[in-house]
Amino acid sequence: MVEALSGNWGILLILLLRCTSIIIPILPGTYCLLISGYLFGFVNGLLISFTADLVACSVSFTLSKKLGRKILKRVMAKKYLNKFETLSKNYLEKNFFLLTGFLMTGWFDFVSYGVGLTKLKFRKFLFALFLSVFLSDLPFVATGNSLRELQNQDFNINKIIEGDVPSLQKEYLIIFVISVILIFSIGITGAFIERKYIKKDKSFN
Repeated sequence: MVEALSGNWGILLILLLRCTSIIIPILPGTYCLLISGYLFGFVNGLLISFTADLVACSVSFTLSKKLGRKILKRVMAKKYLNKFETLSKNYLEKNFFLLTGFLMTGWFDFVSYGVGLTKLKFRKFLFALFLSVFLSDLPFVATGNSLRELQNQDFNINKIIEGDVPSLQKEYLIIFVISVILIFSIGITGAFIERKYIKKDKSFN
């Protein structure tokens, strides 16, 4: 099964599932990052996930920019539409770093639509998106890859303690540590942003 999905059909399936989960924000999509890393390795998995996120978020931004609230009413509830439109116009349109931070959270798909309703230029959005996607996708893809590497090794708890597992040595260990740090950082950033800009708004209650 794994071998069958590790080819071109697997790539197309991951791209389709990930893009769909972004363009239709209510659908989950993080699992695609883990599967991508598991099936295709760290570099190829990250490239696939990175491409899917860039394309899908760009499509969301463009649809919002071209069609306005008309298209958004079809993909999200009114309270989310109103909130992210207000949030984007008051904070994200003029604050590149806050925009990048929001695009690294679980709300990134809603944000892509929201900022499309502002005067934000696509070039600025793409730059923030490029940076945020790389930082947020990397740890999850790396985790998926690590699961595959561990599964392929003949290891036990003693080997792990002694550092005798190839997937935890050298570059794998560095990637693993960076991934853990990034996942926690993204979680903390997301929690802070959600508390400061979203949960305090009564329209989300």
